[in-house]
Amino acid sequence: MGKSNDAMKKRKNRKSPSCQKLKNFTKRSLLYRHIVSIMAAKKRSKTGKRSNSQGMCFRQETSFNLGKTMVPLINGNEPSYDSTEHVYPSKFLIMCLNTIQNSLQNDGVLNIEDKPLFANAWGVEFWNYYSNGQDIMEKSGADSTREQIAWMASAAADTIARKEKEGLSFTGPFLLFLVPSQEKAFKVRQVWKPLETVGIYTLSLHSGTSIEHQIQRLKSSEPEFLVSTPERLLELLSLKAVNTSEVSFLVIDGLEAPFEGSYFDGIKSIRQFISGNPHTMSYPVKFNPALHA
Repeated sequence: MGKSNDAMKKRKNRKSPSCQKLKNFTKRSLLYRHIVSIMAAKKRSKTGKRSNSQGMCFRQETSFNLGKTMVPLINGNEPSYDSTEHVYPSKFLIMCLNTIQNSLQNDGVLNIEDKPLFANAWGVEFWNYYSNGQDIMEKSGADSTREQIAWMASAAADTIARKEKEGLSFTGPFLLFLVPSQEKAFKVRQVWKPLETVGIYTLSLHSGTSIEHQIQRLKSSEPEFLVSTPERLLELLSLKAVNTSEVSFLVIDGLEAPFEGSYFDGIKSIRQFISGNPHTMSYPVKFNPALHA
């Protein structure tokens, strides 16, 4: 799925932020650093040994992820890094977060009184792991929130922008977000849509829309981000209507534990269409025995 000239130009023509916006980015960056230093100080002040359920610095094998080693992350409440190890986000990443926040507030999805997305504790912790190339497993037992979806999208957008400045180009989707339902796909798409203003396009794939229409959309939009249910994506892959071989960031939401069933089987099948070793973020939800009685 080659890039057309128009598609290659769409992110190169991003509008440069005004001087006032740059000043605001600098202020936000300083506030972000202050938040990180406070979290690191709290971490250093803790005494005694922590249990595995508390810590996030250890790694563990997970059968669902085809043997990949992942860092457990629990709501950003227990920072495991020292402030000297942290990679601070770029002005572009913060701009993406603010763009999403402003849009969601205008839509009434987020409250005006909510703290800025760039100050979200989970996001701070996620960014540390992501920027250091580590795979992550959310251990809270819940699916992704809008704030978390915003951070993952902004981090991916930042990587795309940075790689393009280095002269690299992408011939297919960079971020693939797998979801169990059409409703969750809509929620993810709602968070990502504002990034079209900086040249990052999203396509939502599910059974609620005809497959013919989605094939045309794939050809015309050449999206950087895909959010899809496994069933519909496998249909499109079988028709060679989409190329996921170069996916660099894979997010799996709503995977029920223990890891089995048609959703899990679909994810394993899709993984075979992805070359290399993409960043992986997973959201295994708690197993409900009543649903399997």
